[in-house]
Amino acid sequence: GCVIAGAIDLDMIAVAAPRKDGVIHMESEGFSPLTVTPDMTYAPDPARFGTSDALVAGMVNGLADAGYQVGGFDAMATSDVLRGSGLSSSAAYEVMIGTILNHLYNDGTIDAVTVAKLSQRAENLFFGKPCGLMDQCACAIGGMIAIDFADPTAPVVEAIPFDLTG
Repeated sequence: GCVIAGAIDLDMIAVAAPRKDGVIHMESEGFSPLTVTPDMTYAPDPARFGTSDALVAGMVNGLADAGYQVGGFDAMATSDVLRGSGLSSSAAYEVMIGTILNHLYNDGTIDAVTVAKLSQRAENLFFGKPCGLMDQCACAIGGMIAIDFADPTAPVVEAIPFDLTG
């Protein structure tokens, strides 16, 4: 079907630096640090369903399976998006991880819809949540968007020039 989605005005941001050993170390304000090693990215682990490290592992796995370059990094993140509030905090986190990997290892060449699709895959397979693609598209693209899911493998996404503040 067709939907209109909008990104909220809350941020999830990070600073990151590449590592040569393939390990991902994340520190997020208000949360315990996490470390994801390359062996954690090969397949989903039901024991880690619902965890942030599962989302990181799922993004690495999805990007690698899609033929993109992946690698390790150290990052510090902060967010205004409330965890578990229904405001797509997991989608925002996945997109942030995908964006870091896109810019550190793929020169920013991966388009937003691809990042969104890989984010949904990470959430479905590694996080254990059978979600759709709308939240990830809204987070990856931002603003107001129209999405036609007639072909779920190739959604048609268009920005809607609309400003609620004007």
